[in-house]
Amino acid sequence: MLDKWRSYCGGSLLLAWLTLGEAAIWLGVTVISLVGSAMHFYVPVADWLTLPSIFSIFLTRPWTLLTYMGVHFDFLHMLFNVLWLYWFGRIMLITLSDRHLAVAFAGGGLAGGVLFLASAALGYGSGWLCGCSAAVIAVMCATAIRLPDHPVNLFLIGEVKLKWVAIACCVLTFIGGGGNQAAHIGGLLWGVAFGLMLSRGIDPSRWFDFSQNRQKEPKRQPDRMVRVLRDRQEDIRRLDELLDKIRLSGYGSLSGKERKELNELSARLKK
Repeated sequence: MLDKWRSYCGGSLLLAWLTLGEAAIWLGVTVISLVGSAMHFYVPVADWLTLPSIFSIFLTRPWTLLTYMGVHFDFLHMLFNVLWLYWFGRIMLITLSDRHLAVAFAGGGLAGGVLFLASAALGYGSGWLCGCSAAVIAVMCATAIRLPDHPVNLFLIGEVKLKWVAIACCVLTFIGGGGNQAAHIGGLLWGVAFGLMLSRGIDPSRWFDFSQNRQKEPKRQPDRMVRVLRDRQEDIRRLDELLDKIRLSGYGSLSGKERKELNELSARLKK
């Protein structure tokens, strides 16, 4: 099942796990709540997994700054978050890697949680925070800044540029956000910052790249390193040319050969 869903997610294992995980946790929480209610037994899921607005309580449950992103109590809340994460995540992965998606998602969720706690401390919020809306908004904004003119075909509407779809989704999120607006703002700020840094050649995801074995670097041949760096710079330059063409004229302006080249460049640069 996971392999099949991964293929629908553009081959991304991370996107497959995130979307399936959010849905699975919602199902698990719902079943536990229903069983507990039927047996007249209270299961403190909200107490131990959602983010409390009272800072003194948060200090006793610091893990909730992460776990709150996986907990949804409302089906539609979960459904729209998963759908938007799937749609925007797939588009992000056209030119970026799973690592970028992870940093955008987790960074947006953490920023949203921190801003929620800060606003509550100032008297502008209360209750408990749950759901991955802040993380999803971060992915939306980063993707829209990265590929603002990417065409999206909407049912009964037709082709619309990605930036307008992202703005509409963010507006809908804020309209139905209730008392969690501070968290949504935190996700939006991180997503915009992440996208702008990438557009300026700064890659925040590299700060969290621990995959390289630095002890082996001195053993590499200098000439080979120079060739690899030169080839990578050429790939980046060509990718920027294709993305500029998409921004100016839309994805449809690319020829079949250019679209194939775009996919190959994206795959190479993700490695």
